[in-house]
Amino acid sequence: MSWYVIDAVDRAIERTRTCLIEPFNFWKWLKLAIIVFFIGGVGSGFNSGFNVGGNDISPEFIDSAGNFGNNLASSSIDSFAILAIAFILLFAFIMGLIGSVMDFVFVKSLVSNDVRIREYFMAYLRKGLSLFVLRIIVVFAVLLFLAILALPLIYIVGVMTGGMDSLGGASIALLIMGVFAIIFAFVLIAGIIDSLINLAIPVSMYSGCNIFSALSRVFGQFISDWQQMLIYWIGRLILAIIVGFLVLIVGLIVMLALGILYLIVDLMLYFALSAILADTTVWILLIPILIVEFIVFLFVIAFVGMPANVFMKYHMLTFLQKWYPVEIPMFDKIQIMGADNMDE
Repeated sequence: MSWYVIDAVDRAIERTRTCLIEPFNFWKWLKLAIIVFFIGGVGSGFNSGFNVGGNDISPEFIDSAGNFGNNLASSSIDSFAILAIAFILLFAFIMGLIGSVMDFVFVKSLVSNDVRIREYFMAYLRKGLSLFVLRIIVVFAVLLFLAILALPLIYIVGVMTGGMDSLGGASIALLIMGVFAIIFAFVLIAGIIDSLINLAIPVSMYSGCNIFSALSRVFGQFISDWQQMLIYWIGRLILAIIVGFLVLIVGLIVMLALGILYLIVDLMLYFALSAILADTTVWILLIPILIVEFIVFLFVIAFVGMPANVFMKYHMLTFLQKWYPVEIPMFDKIQIMGADNMDE
């Protein structure tokens, strides 16, 4: 029995080389890096460390003369924290929506070997919105499922210890193991579902159906041919580790060089501005610069990892051509058919 995940490697390497090197086009690399940036750059995963709870203040301190100013400062900090969290959530929402559309733009660009961000973005805006809604539904469904799984664990620990305030060493170890098990289950389930969704994207594009129907079709194919998918997940994990290791090496070198450059420039700006401006004004001017530097840093990382993303996407598309009955108009289809005819 032939395993499609293995057979797809050589063809994916050839398609990646043709797309990125034959011939080399800097602007093509730049546009692909922009797409990769929005797909995997900063679209999700924000964890806010803000504390907007109340403060433990003694009655004596409350009655003191300086209470009003302290409460006003605390209120200002809490308001800033709330605004910051709202901004982060809004930013994550916008990036997630753009990233969902860019998933279709990425597939279209690689299939045609012709990168057109604006044209493809407008063409697949509606499908991207549907994909974004689907992902939100999946995240909430998975979190709800894991929360239901966590309830028995919390109950068992509570019964064993007589309450969460008197946890013993064994109970703490059990609780930690349970937390790690839940996190592992979340990563595993989310990874499997995301893999099926990524397969459903080109199915939706080239079968003329919406993303929900495409996901249903892919899942049905998975039920009928689960062996190929099982080996696919294992093979993709191995490929991700190998490719990720190579990207990590290059990325660390680039990060080190960029970090040194940022440090020199920021220190020069700080000392130059500090000589003529107040410290508060200096930071007001530096914070936007630091934000821009951070965005540039993320884009550079996306640029470094772009070839790996292109290869992994071509590998997925090549696997899908073998595994699922969908006609994907790959740019090298004519060459492949010609080579097959010559072999005959």
